[in-house]
Amino acid sequence: MIATITLNPAIDKSIIISKFAIGKTNRARVDRIDPGGKGINVAKVLKQLGCQVITSGFLAGNNGRYIAAYLTEQEIMNDFIVIPGETRQNLKIVDPVKKTITEINEPGAEVDESYLKQLKDKVEELAAQCQVIVFSGSLPPGLPDHTYKQLILLAKERGAQTILDTGGKALWKGLEACPTLIKPNKQEVEELLQMEVGGGRLLDAADHLLALGLDVVVISLGAEGALLASGNQKLRAHPPAVEANSTVGAGDAMVAVFAYGLERGLPLAETLRLATAVSAATAAAHGSEVGDIELAKNMLHEVKIQEI
Repeated sequence: MIATITLNPAIDKSIIISKFAIGKTNRARVDRIDPGGKGINVAKVLKQLGCQVITSGFLAGNNGRYIAAYLTEQEIMNDFIVIPGETRQNLKIVDPVKKTITEINEPGAEVDESYLKQLKDKVEELAAQCQVIVFSGSLPPGLPDHTYKQLILLAKERGAQTILDTGGKALWKGLEACPTLIKPNKQEVEELLQMEVGGGRLLDAADHLLALGLDVVVISLGAEGALLASGNQKLRAHPPAVEANSTVGAGDAMVAVFAYGLERGLPLAETLRLATAVSAATAAAHGSEVGDIELAKNMLHEVKIQEI
């Protein structure tokens, strides 16, 4: 079984505005409203892949109840800790003319130490049942930067493999716990290492991260695919050409497939191929909608895996 932990979930509201103009009145059309947050997006993909998955974290208010009801309706096991306040709502502004997506994310409900203690107990419980635990997304207000580090150490002590997908100080501190796999994007790597990583420096960045004690580093590169580095191999994935309708959730889809691969002991090259295809299919979907897994499987032969 796989668990996903989302500390700062959200309702993702996608609206369409043609020729979106900053500082002016824009006429919008609501495209879709989806329960979101990175770990929840990961759980959606894992469900489609046929995995047994449970998702946890913090929920609050009416938005939180909406998310829990959705997950139950989709037959995704969920066991969240309810906190005061209101789960955030994030706005995605899609401009089909300019082909841009502007994201406006709320900070989320504040979490105090007593609720973090409950979550730590929950992670220990889940780690005893699950082969893999995915920790992903931003930290909500009130939690210290080392929160993921603490949670990963608890999971590892009970034998679970761990994946971390976050950014900024939360990522930097989380690396101290040596998760099994991380999946930053290029921008997050540059912020983390304080260096540009274009061209050949991408490999240097991956080596630098592996030297911290990680087993696998996956750097997602959007439409350019991904780079995977482990102790004995480096692979570059080139995705199939698709018309991107929304990049929201594409990185989460990649994380989901790597969790799936870890749980099932799949070779890294096979996992990278499937992860790239599922990520591309998700980019072709709308809003925070999960990509069509059958479409992804049909695109597997179009994914090019190159040894570096």
